[in-house]
Amino acid sequence: MSRRIIGWLGCLVGAAFLAAGTVGAATPIKLGAHAPQSGTLAKHGIEQIKGIRLAAEEFEKKTKVKVELIVYDDESNPQKAVSAVEKLAGVDKVNAIVGGYGSNLVGPASEASERYDTPYLTTGAVDTKLTAKKFKNFFRLNNMPGYASAQAGAIKAFGAKKVGILYNSLSATTEIAEAAKDLLQKAGLEVPVFEKFEKGTTNYKPILLKVKDAGCDVLLVEGYFPDYVGTIKDAKILNLPVKAYVGAWGIGTPEFVRELGPVSEYIYGTSIWELGTAPKEAKKEEAEIVASYKARFKEEPSYIAMLGYLSGKYMLEAVVQGGGQAGAYTPEKTRQALRSLDTIGPLGRVAFDEKGDPRFFTAVLFQTQKGNQVVIYPKDRALGTAQYPGVPWGGK
Repeated sequence: MSRRIIGWLGCLVGAAFLAAGTVGAATPIKLGAHAPQSGTLAKHGIEQIKGIRLAAEEFEKKTKVKVELIVYDDESNPQKAVSAVEKLAGVDKVNAIVGGYGSNLVGPASEASERYDTPYLTTGAVDTKLTAKKFKNFFRLNNMPGYASAQAGAIKAFGAKKVGILYNSLSATTEIAEAAKDLLQKAGLEVPVFEKFEKGTTNYKPILLKVKDAGCDVLLVEGYFPDYVGTIKDAKILNLPVKAYVGAWGIGTPEFVRELGPVSEYIYGTSIWELGTAPKEAKKEEAEIVASYKARFKEEPSYIAMLGYLSGKYMLEAVVQGGGQAGAYTPEKTRQALRSLDTIGPLGRVAFDEKGDPRFFTAVLFQTQKGNQVVIYPKDRALGTAQYPGVPWGGK
């Protein structure tokens, strides 16, 4: 390997064994987590917390460092997310916080973690404005540019000419829609339909008819789970004459496939990770995590669960370096540990810049084929080829 990768885990595990000896022999690490376990984003948040729980359990087994995991349901509500962080940091006195799903929840939650000087690592918020604040405690594993570039690159590779973009009016989905539109137009494609819809929309037919009237080849929807389910069901009713349906995050989860059944077939979505897409240096780690997850939850992990796991793992390692297990914890040492992280894992190379953004994040685009999420873009991480044209309702 040409670049030097910091050997974090080996050093941490050894240090933890020497300091702790057995579980409970030293100060427990208190890790806080919040995510939607109810409300509109619950399907994502439940997967996220499963990964975080497993990370805490596995970390405790491997390092013999006691982990006290405290989880709160933020109910998909920004105010509840703030309350969860305030309780975790101010009442429970956790060493650090992970979780959070949705930029509209994570934004105010991160402000609370900054007020309480508590390190906060999320995997569910990509709004660029969040890191523009340059909070010292805010870190994330994924950000906006990697998603839009994966969508636009694949659509260009399809040979499409016209793309209709529909997007949820929330900040993160608006931003990715604007970024994708810009990339597509720069690549020479037309975007004759660029329409926003409000959170809670239940009838998408009027804006879908605009996509039909414009003769679009591809429908690109930037939204969340309810938006994908609603637009796909309405597109089926209209037999929308497009060649592909492309979305962002939330597509391809077990709940998505169960909710839509056969109508999930051929749908494209972005992901940070799908089974088998880890770099060769992290194949062993990927296999171990997947095996542990299947043994614990009797199903394969979704990409959201993998994100949750890795956020928990990286934060626990940082807290150990920050003195949490030795009873000499400081937030600054934990932040320094996160800033020094440079490792290759199932998501690829992970390192943070001065704002807490990932330096090397790249999304992949997958297509649901026979119930499986087959990565088709970019080519160097692809596990199959796109079935294009192809939508589950016929299309054109």
